[in-house]
Amino acid sequence: MSRAAALPPVLLGLVVLLLVQMVGLAVSALLNLPVPGVVLGLVLLLLLGLLRPTRGVLRVAEPAATPLLQHLQLLFVPPGVGIMLELHALAQNALPIALAVGGSFVLTLLIAGWLLQALLRRQERRGASSAGDPTDGPGPAAGPDAEPGTVTS
Repeated sequence: MSRAAALPPVLLGLVVLLLVQMVGLAVSALLNLPVPGVVLGLVLLLLLGLLRPTRGVLRVAEPAATPLLQHLQLLFVPPGVGIMLELHALAQNALPIALAVGGSFVLTLLIAGWLLQALLRRQERRGASSAGDPTDGPGPAAGPDAEPGTVTS
């Protein structure tokens, strides 16, 4: 019997989550990337879940991840304390922070709106191209006052 199998499932899941985080931190430090290692660890965990041979890693991590997600609000306490401690520095840089947050919000809103319009146009084009296909629908549309089964021209 292996030592990993003897560990409780929650502890084994925590080991997996911490190993993925450590790999992300190591990659970020070794390659001198501007992305935080924790984010790289999450991306690695996502990739492990997407690839069929490594999906078992997610099943092993799930017993530890589920309680963490259930109590996610507790993980916001340390950042909240940090904000309170650095409130003076935040107040001094309020304008750049507000511009960054507001600018990213507006940019995201514009991109989402543009994408929605593009997808709606694409859907309309597909609907228009299949409208002429007689096998697509029941036939010509009846008027709103027409009885069921009658066709108006």
